[in-house]
Amino acid sequence: MKLSESLSLINERIRGLKQYHLEPDETTVKLNQNENPFDWPQEVKQEAADFCKNRPWNRYPNFIPDGLKKKLSDYTGVDAGGILVGNGSNEMLLTLMLSLADRQRDVILCQPTFTVYRLLAAGVGAAERTVFLDSNLQFDVNAICDALQRYKGSVLVLCSPNNPTGSVLTESDIRKILSVHTGFLILDQAYVEFGGYSAIPLLENNPNLIITRTFSKAFAGAGLRLGYMLGSSEIIAQITKIKLPYNINFFTEHVGQVLLSRPETVRQRVEFLVRERDALYDTLAALPFDAAYKSAANFIMLRCAAKVELFSYLKNKGILVRDVSSYPMCENCLRVNVGTSEENSVFANAVKDFFSSHKS
Repeated sequence: MKLSESLSLINERIRGLKQYHLEPDETTVKLNQNENPFDWPQEVKQEAADFCKNRPWNRYPNFIPDGLKKKLSDYTGVDAGGILVGNGSNEMLLTLMLSLADRQRDVILCQPTFTVYRLLAAGVGAAERTVFLDSNLQFDVNAICDALQRYKGSVLVLCSPNNPTGSVLTESDIRKILSVHTGFLILDQAYVEFGGYSAIPLLENNPNLIITRTFSKAFAGAGLRLGYMLGSSEIIAQITKIKLPYNINFFTEHVGQVLLSRPETVRQRVEFLVRERDALYDTLAALPFDAAYKSAANFIMLRCAAKVELFSYLKNKGILVRDVSSYPMCENCLRVNVGTSEENSVFANAVKDFFSSHKS
């Protein structure tokens, strides 16, 4: 069989997608992936290393990571039966799409938002229905509710705080949406530790609500690839059927418990990053950007007519930010995540220098 013939056998919707990709650029100041800038101290790593040295590598990890689920239950207040863990929150999103969406069930997305939702929806053959944020890039709750009435029984995916805009849904917003929704709401709260309403209290009376979270942001564990979902125990039990067996390795399972045992360190780091974010926003909002969008996450989105020049200028100075201008409604936009005080200062000064040297 020829290559062209083999390619033609791949799902047509997959062949029509644009690949989610990030160039592996080396840089001095890395502010492009919404990572937590603080690594964990050596004593924490040593504890994990000692465990790995003594743990047999030829044996599978626990089929059900009960220890990790117990610590997540303590952290979130959700019963362990309502928790499912996985290889990053992206795997949890894939598992949810496989469980909840198909060719007969629409998926509603609020654009602009995380690109992976669209890829996963297409992968399971679901029709994507789009609701746009308003002109200020805030959630248009009335438009969302209208779409829910139009596409009854659909799967609604919302990200709050939203990537890449940083906008949030309030408690009353989510309650209003749930009051009219006849399908499942997947609420991605990867950045919720940095701000916005945590919807965990709404799980008890809304079995059609599922929350996804990650260790990549507030817990500074992006390299672990550990995420989890929260929901009704009965719903999670059904979704678990499609989860891959042994989907997290013993190292990740152990380190997740180690990090959860240090909530004070996480809290202090989050509080620092929130202060730095707000101070950085004030600095950037005073500069001649077309717009600087206030954020409840660990990043800020900026709109600049000279986006191409600014991106190159920063990159030449060893500062890497994310170009999100290909997202809907994000023309000429860059996204910068909050780094250390030094990194934020280097970035802010570079932007000031750019505008000073590019005065019309």
